[in-house]
Amino acid sequence: MYKMADPLIHPDDSEVVAMIKELLDSRIRPMVQEDGGDIEYRGYDEDTGVVRLKLKGSCTGCPSSSVTLKSGIQNMLQFYVPEVKDVIEEKGEEDEIIELQLKKLEKDIGVAE
Repeated sequence: MYKMADPLIHPDDSEVVAMIKELLDSRIRPMVQEDGGDIEYRGYDEDTGVVRLKLKGSCTGCPSSSVTLKSGIQNMLQFYVPEVKDVIEEKGEEDEIIELQLKKLEKDIGVAE
């Protein structure tokens, strides 16, 4: 089952969750913030090894966000925390609206089909 999506490290967090939160806060978030984005920890499923994150800021709707998520964030988490098997992005309704508007704008200015 999913753990609570609190980004703070708590005494009742498992060692794996504590390591994930520490890496997100100390190594990954600063790199993402350099490009105007941010990440939010949404949870970890200890049964499947899946970390759930929400990309925010300039990461929302960015075409490179999936590369950032898989090649950057997932690789780093798996290097330091071998229990992590996958990292997935959680999207909310606002993310879908932003992506639709970006696609419409790209179409209007002629950079997309």
